[in-house]
Amino acid sequence: MMRWWGWGEESHPPALPPHALDRLRHELGLAPGARGERVDLDAVRLPDSALGEGARAALDRAAGAGWVRDDRESRIRHAAGRGLPDLLRLRRGEADPAPDAVVSPGGDAELRAVLEACAEHRVAVVPFGGGTSVVGGVEPLRGGCEAVIALDLARLDKVDVDGRSLLATAGAGVRLPELEARLAHAGVTLGHFPQSFEYATVGGCVATRSAGQASTGYGRIDELVRGVRLAAPAGDLAPPALPASAAGPDLRELVVGSEGALGVISEATLTVRPAPAVRRYEGVVFASFAEGAEALRACAQRDAAPDVARLSDEDETRLTLALAGETRATRAMGLYLRARGIRGGCLAIVGWEGAGHHVRRRRARSLAVLRHAGAVPLGAAPGRAWARARFEGPYLRDDLLDHGVLVETLETAHRWSRLDDLYRNVAGALRAALRA
Repeated sequence: MMRWWGWGEESHPPALPPHALDRLRHELGLAPGARGERVDLDAVRLPDSALGEGARAALDRAAGAGWVRDDRESRIRHAAGRGLPDLLRLRRGEADPAPDAVVSPGGDAELRAVLEACAEHRVAVVPFGGGTSVVGGVEPLRGGCEAVIALDLARLDKVDVDGRSLLATAGAGVRLPELEARLAHAGVTLGHFPQSFEYATVGGCVATRSAGQASTGYGRIDELVRGVRLAAPAGDLAPPALPASAAGPDLRELVVGSEGALGVISEATLTVRPAPAVRRYEGVVFASFAEGAEALRACAQRDAAPDVARLSDEDETRLTLALAGETRATRAMGLYLRARGIRGGCLAIVGWEGAGHHVRRRRARSLAVLRHAGAVPLGAAPGRAWARARFEGPYLRDDLLDHGVLVETLETAHRWSRLDDLYRNVAGALRAALRA
């Protein structure tokens, strides 16, 4: 179970090594004893539930005995997502707003009954998957309603694989690690690995139109959706799981990315692929962020893009190496890069997945384009290190918050011709705000 105040389970080891903390203290001027605020669960302020007796009885009948919870811990655990404002609010002990109850339907019939009960008793419904939203997607706002529930979809967890069609139908509450484990038994993979992979659910990915670390190769989630079922107070929407249609607007497009505004996604049918026989990730270094961005543009436009392509700027590269610590390997890499005329530079992780001969062919094509654009290859060691820690970012953020350091990410998209302007303007605005 995810920690109520942050990411991961209580047993997860710290992601911030001691040597990295010393480095951050030096760079940021942190006092040795600086600590971020975090209260105990018992100290969290929680408003009383506003769910009336009639609404509660109707929800009990709809979801079944034991699947409507209004205890203190359940309400707090469903009171916020995992964006920085959410974490700061929870850490200082504020769980207001919070859902008045948490309801967990076990199938489509129960989901329909819950929505009808909520419509009858003027109860707002907020779908809740893994609770990983960083943009306020699970904020329990009641608006003009009498009460609000968090609709926990964890019990919608069926998975069915059509191996001949390479399609998988999954319940909205299935977490991605569980989905991948069940798909592996059929020899296939979805290939969708967002940063929130450990806790993200199928329904959450579809509702937020998510992208993953390997989406350059496998496709974003909206490119993988072939069918979807959405339950709304007025009725259900269930476009058939077909590969394509020439018959007017595609209703699936209304559902994918709808963020729970139109109804509750209960299941999705997704394109899957044969599980890759080979996964190969490598590191390359560019002299500058602009050079690296230009190299990745060349790959994308020459049909040579890796499945994974992640470029860090100079500051992030320096922080990554600082977290790795001073080792024989990092010293050797520094000497090697200086011999190639690069001091500092920008690290990129590139990777390919699939059948062995396909990986070899595509890797050769990608690296040829990258080298021509100025990339200095580092081999597989940086790629293996990235693969081991590819989902550690949220844990690192929690550790930094514990030491009084605020960390957040931004996500956006732009055309290649304006990418450098976007990067410089956003980075400049952030630095100016931090200096103010």
